[in-house]
Amino acid sequence: MRFLTFALSFSAVLFGMCATASAQRYSVSTNFVEWANLGTANLEAGVAVAQHFSLHAGMRYNNWTFRKGDPEDRFTDWAGDDERQFENRKQAYNLGIRWWPWYIYSGWWGYARGQYMEYNRGGLFHHTAEEGDAFGVGIGAGYTHILSRNWNIEFGAGLWGGQTAYRTYRCTNCGSVVDQGRKFFILPDDVFISLIFVF
Repeated sequence: MRFLTFALSFSAVLFGMCATASAQRYSVSTNFVEWANLGTANLEAGVAVAQHFSLHAGMRYNNWTFRKGDPEDRFTDWAGDDERQFENRKQAYNLGIRWWPWYIYSGWWGYARGQYMEYNRGGLFHHTAEEGDAFGVGIGAGYTHILSRNWNIEFGAGLWGGQTAYRTYRCTNCGSVVDQGRKFFILPDDVFISLIFVF
């Protein structure tokens, strides 16, 4: 139900952006770095609202769980829990603004945005797992290179900080809670290598 609510809200924001700026230029992009992050699907839509500013709405979704090695050769720890499972599951939604010092959709840019993420990750570098709901704001910068009239490629990176309500589990597929609560965070958010269609 929570996913449906956010998906409908996200769709309404995109529709509103298009409806209020029909004479402006639009963009749709996808980030290859996110696809390489265990197949995280992602999409960002943008609309130019002035020579130096554009509004953007993005989403990321990953619902995959993986197992290391041969699934027939299962290794269990002392409590009988499978230690081969790993995942970086998430659904994330963001709304933000970009500033382009030179001109829209070309050259250097900086951004600020708000973001929500529901996540469940673990098994990548250690056996514990964490799930939670994170809210925060992010900032970042990058560069967009024009490939043709309608295609661009961009490179960039950002940070985001905020608060998460979390639970930490002893392993990736057990219900043994070892920690829970709320905490503040500042983390790397995105590394961009994105292909953009401008129209």
